[in-house]
Amino acid sequence: MPLVTICGVPLSGKTTRATELASFLESYIQREQAFLQQQVQQHGVSVRSKVIVLNDESLRIDKRTGYADATEEKKSRGALLSAVERHLSKDDIVVCDGLNYIKGFRYQLYCVARALGTPTCTIHSAISVDAAKARNDTLATYETGLFDNLCSRFEEPDGRNRWDAPLFTLIPDDPSLSHLPPQDDAGNQPLTPIQSQIIDAILLRKPPAPNLSTVVKPLTETNYLHEMDKTTSAIIEAVADAQKNGLMGNVTVPKTKLQIRLPSRTIPLTELRRLRRQYTQLNKMHTQLSMDKVAEGFADYLNTNLA
Repeated sequence: MPLVTICGVPLSGKTTRATELASFLESYIQREQAFLQQQVQQHGVSVRSKVIVLNDESLRIDKRTGYADATEEKKSRGALLSAVERHLSKDDIVVCDGLNYIKGFRYQLYCVARALGTPTCTIHSAISVDAAKARNDTLATYETGLFDNLCSRFEEPDGRNRWDAPLFTLIPDDPSLSHLPPQDDAGNQPLTPIQSQIIDAILLRKPPAPNLSTVVKPLTETNYLHEMDKTTSAIIEAVADAQKNGLMGNVTVPKTKLQIRLPSRTIPLTELRRLRRQYTQLNKMHTQLSMDKVAEGFADYLNTNLA
């Protein structure tokens, strides 16, 4: 069932919003069983009242050491991604309550959900850095240098990006997600506008169809990984050669009509190779029957992460 990604700077109130959301969704699903059963019959939407919240606390990640350096941070993100992959299904709702401050990581979460055919949405727990810093000074959750570093690298979600959409932004002054307005004269339980929008996004909306970079097909090529490695390497080499020759804008790469949009900056070869490894890891079991489709998916992945 749906994946809800919660993001924000440290100490922005993400876990509070995750707890509120889980409480609201569980009570709503139990109360509206008849209505949701009708949705199952009409649209094939299936949902159980179980809401799974995944965060540093549930995974026993120490906030002071889990993000202290690049190596530990990579382990922490990997643990969170693995937990999402284990728990996400077409029945349960998973709330990914983490920093989720890198857009590339949010895109990875989106790909996992899309491959399973489940809807997604993003909740941005927005707060000023000064207010978050004041909370950290009081609670001493992060060391000052680490806190400043995490805040400086936070990439705000953008509702125009498919992996962030639909996007809901909440500030500290917004009411609790679990708070329900008084019943009307007919005894019906109304919802707040934001509650209605979240219900529409994750319980009533049909999931997007899997795209070329996430669709899962049975393995039919014994040398699939070898061929994927050759295909993605050829694309990386084409991009690197284009930069050496001073080309700007769109660059044609092998085996796909989709062009790579080069940013104004120079892309280090190490960054290109890192993105290739990420794409390979995401798709090593998602077998495409054609290397042309692999190339198109990788080109789309590069355009997303190099933007």
